[in-house]
Amino acid sequence: MNKSKTLFSIVTLFIFCLLSAANVFAQPDARKQAEPVYEVFLQTLVASNNANAKTDVPQTLAGVIKKLKNNYTFNNYRVTSTYLERVSNTGSVDFKSLAKGLDQNQENTSPVFSEWTLNGLQSMQNSRGQSSIQFQGFRFGQRIPIRTRDFKDEGGKGSSVVNYEHIGLTLSKSGLPINEPTVIGSLSTANEELIFLVLTINLMEN
Repeated sequence: MNKSKTLFSIVTLFIFCLLSAANVFAQPDARKQAEPVYEVFLQTLVASNNANAKTDVPQTLAGVIKKLKNNYTFNNYRVTSTYLERVSNTGSVDFKSLAKGLDQNQENTSPVFSEWTLNGLQSMQNSRGQSSIQFQGFRFGQRIPIRTRDFKDEGGKGSSVVNYEHIGLTLSKSGLPINEPTVIGSLSTANEELIFLVLTINLMEN
């Protein structure tokens, strides 16, 4: 009788150990892995035929300029603004600031207001199995000063009337290659110039 009880206890303990081990292996790793982090560069690249404008383009955009020259007749390119943000996977960016004026020769000192957002950033593979970035929404906008009238007051001091016009671009669900500067859109201005929006998203080490 005692032998039967002992044998039953051993078998029960063995089964309990097996079930416990199976449960441990079946449970997912409770430790959370850090999500990938991305470095987001947005650059405003202004193209014009102004011979007096200073050409100012970093070497990283040489490939972008080469492609643009195959499709446009502009002879001058310059970067007017570079924005840098860091964001995690599925994260978003919301940025508002003053921006540098587009026309290098304009005397108007009124500020330019710039804002842009990037939502739902996510990494995935494209149809060729290459790493790429997809985002759910992108919006870029600027409020630029337009001088509409010049006048002089009673003392002979000159002044101007400046109105602000809004220009912008909105994209819904788009993507681009990772670690590669990509033109995602363009905007025309009142100065016979064209603004190209160049987005670069680099994968960072955590």
